[in-house]
Amino acid sequence: MTLTERIAIKLGIAPKPIFDTALNMGIAKTILVANKLGVFQKLSGRWLSAQELAGEVSAEERSLGMLLEALAAVGYLRHKSGKYTNAKVARQWLVEGSAKYVGNFLRHYDDLWTIWDGLEQSVRTDESFVNFFQYCNEHPDTQRNFILANKDVAVTGANEVVSKVKVPAQASRLLDLGGAHGYYSIAFCRKYPQLTALVIDWEKPVRIGQEVVNQEKMSERVTFKVADYMTDDIGSGYDIALMFALFHSESSETNQATLKKVYNALNPGATIAIAELLTYKGKKESDVGLLFGLGMLVATPRGKTYSYDEVRRWLQDTGFVNISRADLRRLPTYSLVLATKPA
Repeated sequence: MTLTERIAIKLGIAPKPIFDTALNMGIAKTILVANKLGVFQKLSGRWLSAQELAGEVSAEERSLGMLLEALAAVGYLRHKSGKYTNAKVARQWLVEGSAKYVGNFLRHYDDLWTIWDGLEQSVRTDESFVNFFQYCNEHPDTQRNFILANKDVAVTGANEVVSKVKVPAQASRLLDLGGAHGYYSIAFCRKYPQLTALVIDWEKPVRIGQEVVNQEKMSERVTFKVADYMTDDIGSGYDIALMFALFHSESSETNQATLKKVYNALNPGATIAIAELLTYKGKKESDVGLLFGLGMLVATPRGKTYSYDEVRRWLQDTGFVNISRADLRRLPTYSLVLATKPA
């Protein structure tokens, strides 16, 4: 889109709703399909024509050529003399092996594409279109994409998260609820050699998390327990608890009950760290947080996104003190909420 076109939309001369829907939908699906076909991986360090690439990604030359042209137009590929290679954004984020790789996240969002078709039904009935966690349990590829997508997010933001969490000097045990991939536990244990971590999650996510931890050579310090943290025993004597990306899948009542359970499992003076997409950034509404909440309406029985004031009130009512919030620079849509159990 040209600068003139953008100005026309901003001034209300051109129809903004058309560009907000048709254009964004087209860009999104073009990138998702290219990622699924392996276009960015195949073009890593190479210049290929549509004809040369077609056989490698199981596509037809003519239609693949149209996809490549569109990717070049939106800045994901470079084009010269009939051949294509990755632009910087694709090299940085969509080539496996890059430290910033988020290709798993795109595969996860491709899985969610059809689920959004249920938004109208969910708005009319106030019921989820699908229970995404049950769906994952029945579809292993979707489950894997989901867990590894969240691992991509963790790799991007883990160092910043660890830097913002005050770890008690005597801390030795970390609890990671619903931590699946285990990467946040890995990051904390790497910075604090005295720490060991226990990740609690369901059986299939745990299997994937164990793969990640083994790949990172941290299996001696990051271990797993197969359990439902909402109904099963989570143990006690922990110095740090992580509750990352959990609240938005559950009701307010369930989240408050889980906080009470965690509070009782923590040692006096322990730290709790919560990472969430909140509905407000300060006093400004978060478009990402509110749109994500609609996704939870469609995909979970009672999930939604919450405000910082709601989360803070839950923590206060549970007994936590020293409650604070930090917005994350590496993960612009996420906020970190921190609190301590009185000593």
